[in-house]
Amino acid sequence: MGPHQAGKSTLIHRLDPWAVRMDYSKGTFSTTVGFDYGIIIWDATENKIYRKNQLDLVDPSNEIWKVTITGTPGQVAFAPVRKVLARGKDGVILVIDSARPVQMVYALSQYREAREAAGSVPLIILANKQDLPQAKSAETIASLLGIKSKVVPVSALKGINVEESIIQFLKEVRRSILAKSISERVVERKEPRWMSWVRRKLTSSV
Repeated sequence: MGPHQAGKSTLIHRLDPWAVRMDYSKGTFSTTVGFDYGIIIWDATENKIYRKNQLDLVDPSNEIWKVTITGTPGQVAFAPVRKVLARGKDGVILVIDSARPVQMVYALSQYREAREAAGSVPLIILANKQDLPQAKSAETIASLLGIKSKVVPVSALKGINVEESIIQFLKEVRRSILAKSISERVVERKEPRWMSWVRRKLTSSV
């Protein structure tokens, strides 16, 4: 997610050139009005990202994750859509246009929205368009937003630091998923689900 024209679609198509994209175009102007949907293959053993046409290069004996990436429209009117699409996600990526400081007010609103959507799942903030001469540094972006969260500099157009930052993010997502899975198993061992259900029924009937 991220503000309008921050480069979300470019980022997804950098990772998956065959990603589905729903756009509105007029002349040289283009903007996402639906969503972007991409798929990548992450080899967690070797920390490599593969495209869908590179499946023959994947070592099946390694720990392999199929990762789906959904891009949401950044306009204010699509806030309800973003909330729906964010449900059930294992991580949230916030893309910010680092070359447009005037966008920071809206970017802050999207940051708060992303924090709310992320909940307990990992969140990464990407300061996009670092290839432009007027781009602000990641540190400056964090200062302008007044946040303590780490901001990572990238250029989706040039592919600068994109895969590296996504791999680090996927590591966090993996840890989060495994930790949640272990926690749920511990709870199940302590108390069977049927016992928990019986207790809820007895409590509600009192």
